[in-house]
Amino acid sequence: MGILWKRVDEVKSGEILADDVYDGRTFVVLLRKGTILDDNNIELLKKRKVLRVPILIGERSEEPSDTLALRVEEKITEYILPDVPTMIDERVYKEALEDVRDIVRKIMELEALDVEKFRNVSNKLVVEIMKKDERIVNLLRKHATGFLYKHLVNTGALASFIAHEMGMPRHIIAITCRAALLHDIGLSLLKGEESGVEEEKGELKVHPVVGSYLLKKYSDELEREVIDGVLHHHERFDGKGFPIGLKGKRIPVISRILQVADAYDTLTSDIPGYQGMPPYYALKWIVEHAGRIFDPDIVSSFLRITGVYPTGTKVLLTDGRTGVVLGRSEKYLCPIV
Repeated sequence: MGILWKRVDEVKSGEILADDVYDGRTFVVLLRKGTILDDNNIELLKKRKVLRVPILIGERSEEPSDTLALRVEEKITEYILPDVPTMIDERVYKEALEDVRDIVRKIMELEALDVEKFRNVSNKLVVEIMKKDERIVNLLRKHATGFLYKHLVNTGALASFIAHEMGMPRHIIAITCRAALLHDIGLSLLKGEESGVEEEKGELKVHPVVGSYLLKKYSDELEREVIDGVLHHHERFDGKGFPIGLKGKRIPVISRILQVADAYDTLTSDIPGYQGMPPYYALKWIVEHAGRIFDPDIVSSFLRITGVYPTGTKVLLTDGRTGVVLGRSEKYLCPIV
């Protein structure tokens, strides 16, 4: 069994979708994975201006849709390879990890923030990101440092990329990066260096308040947007988040950016007891929850960075060969392989 991306005007009745097909403007699922296409389905795709769809090859259409969906899920494999381009220079990344580790440990031990060192870390990350000519959402993951530090740096880098893609001025990108680097500081105070691993519900819900309360001690040195970004990074676009239940655009824009960056890194990270998702499936999950958990506009900006296939995704080419996505192109469905 394999997958072949076909132009909609070349698709025939009886062919089977290998994955969900989305409306690119609204993120609504038009047709589910395993759907056996008919004339009505194909006409719907044309009306919604869908250009290409993934078709399952080597299977008969008589197989039930639920079974097909399961088998497709088992067969589509994607991964991140060590030689795929990364979004941050390895030296800069490792230095940021070491600095963030020192900053967080000082917070855990003394409840004190080294503001100057913290600003320096965020500024270096933003400089590194803004000098990139292309957007590559692939993070260095092979290092000895624990999940917490890696997650803070990764989220900072991803959030900065999103803010940059949205056209925000440099000082706002830097503020966004600072909020991201501190977004889980409340968890570190509650659980120490194991933050992010099997958090209890009570700790999860209170940690934004704990983190923002600590940062308020430094309100003369930290931007208000950093403190608010930390406080509201677990709000939801539909108003069902915490700690306050803000809804839609009432959630600070920096918090809405953090929600997407935080989710993508968490979903793709290997944590004790949990194997991270391949990048494509993490992106798909985020898209599916746009309008509920995430701001659709922020998700759109993230999609412009990643394309449909994030860097590191393994794909099957139309000639039967397999390849690994090295970057996005101007055409979402035609990445650089």
